Amino acid sequence: MKQLILSRHAKTEVIRYDISDFERNLTSRGINDSALVSDYLFKKGIHTDLIISSPANRAIATARLFANRFNIQLDKIVQVEHLYHGFSTQEFLEMLEDKAGQFDHVWVFGHNPDIASWAYKLLDKSYLHVPTGTTIGIEFDVENWSNIHARSGKLIHYTTPKMLKE
Repeated sequence: MKQLILSRHAKTEVIRYDISDFERNLTSRGINDSALVSDYLFKKGIHTDLIISSPANRAIATARLFANRFNIQLDKIVQVEHLYHGFSTQEFLEMLEDKAGQFDHVWVFGHNPDIASWAYKLLDKSYLHVPTGTTIGIEFDVENWSNIHARSGKLIHYTTPKMLKE
């Protein structure tokens, strides 16, 4: 059994002319939302063996906030450049196979539209709205990451910051 958690980075500052998109940082709301969601998931018993993140400031900052809550050493986060530039679903699955190896629980932090697209293509019958800070847990009834195919995942959790504030 393999479990994949997809997380869209938390809320960021608006696009500005003086910094690149890659350099945009989390806002205080993004930091607070990350604390809220990570605490909720930690208390639910969610765990991971490996964190993979886009190296863009907003994604890696979100990944680090979650890693802190889950007591994962920050130097254990694997940064993958193409999580910022975009992967097709097939390329994403190949990256998972390469980076995740024998790990059963992997958490990926990235950006839309990719996070929403991968969730849509990997889940058996779900379409999910993916605002900033969303976390989607998907389970696959396979022994190896290489055996994952489109529409083969089962939704095991879906959490947005707004759900926890209501």
